[in-house]
Amino acid sequence: MPHQRDCNAVASRAPRNNATNNATDDTSSPSPSQRQRFAIRLSYDGTTYQGFQSQPYGNTIQDQLEHRLRSLLKRPVRIVAWGRTDAGVHARGAVVSVDLTGDEVRSLWRRRTGRSNHAALDEREAVQQAALFLHGVLKQFACSTGVSEREALARFGSISASSVSPVPMDFDARYSALWKRYVYYLYCSDADCNSGQPLPFAWMRHAWRIKQQLDADAMAKAAQLLSGKEHNFEWLSVLQQGELRDPRRTIQLAVEEVHFMSSNNAANSMPYFLEYSQPCAKVYKVTATCDFFLYKMMRRIVGMLVSVGSGNADLNTLSSCIDAHDNGDDKEKPMIPKELVETAPAHGLCLEHVEYGFPI
Repeated sequence: MPHQRDCNAVASRAPRNNATNNATDDTSSPSPSQRQRFAIRLSYDGTTYQGFQSQPYGNTIQDQLEHRLRSLLKRPVRIVAWGRTDAGVHARGAVVSVDLTGDEVRSLWRRRTGRSNHAALDEREAVQQAALFLHGVLKQFACSTGVSEREALARFGSISASSVSPVPMDFDARYSALWKRYVYYLYCSDADCNSGQPLPFAWMRHAWRIKQQLDADAMAKAAQLLSGKEHNFEWLSVLQQGELRDPRRTIQLAVEEVHFMSSNNAANSMPYFLEYSQPCAKVYKVTATCDFFLYKMMRRIVGMLVSVGSGNADLNTLSSCIDAHDNGDDKEKPMIPKELVETAPAHGLCLEHVEYGFPI
């Protein structure tokens, strides 16, 4: 995994007042002397949301979560996030944080334990009980901001907190992260199903369908060319205006075929949306781990792998492009074949994990 020093170096170059960091303001941040910070690990289905980051119309993961917390705490709430995901992208291990006042912690402690205002208070116990209460509130809830009541009911449970943990006040969901892991699912079939049965609907929400078979060995070799050593990923990303972070990253990248097993098999580790008793397509999982991902970097990598796997691009051309950008003059960027800069659809992508220096 990338060394923590590299991650901190990135943080030192990045502006800390941008929208991605979702910094709190005076109207939504409790007094510093009385705050307790909690880290929330989230899972969500991004299909019906316009990404993670807050938008004026309110139909984002952040807006739904802040609305839920605002209803609980009866005040404006602003969370701080590990980063953001685009519209349609999913997550199993996203992390955000929220600050509560001491009075709010004690109130949640009393609500969870049923104790009176005059009961003896153990501060450590109160914080732990407040975390458990927050988890119960965020484990499943209706996502009603910016949508009709019917739409909110249809999305019940599409955002869920898997854990809520007390963390030190110097914890930063974005800048304290050591590395992130994304996965991307592909399924390949020439027709809906050889048996005449349609593929599960959920596949279309969580994986990219390729209407031809892919060369798995070629994709694995392409992944190896980019994995394990530092490369310049500027050509495999979309650099935003004012981007200060170094596009030279070290990534661990792998492609594997998902092997189907019965859903009642105790050893089955397959995501729920791929459980299927009679598979009629090949499914591949692309896994990437890095301390920092550039904008659309993962989706560009997957698009490149599919181009190689489908025969639209070859490994020699890919190797030449990698070498040219790693060793070339930044002022004279070499031309890249359009087949190697395709962007994979958002719905196949999932943020699987964000790692910190202690369990969350």
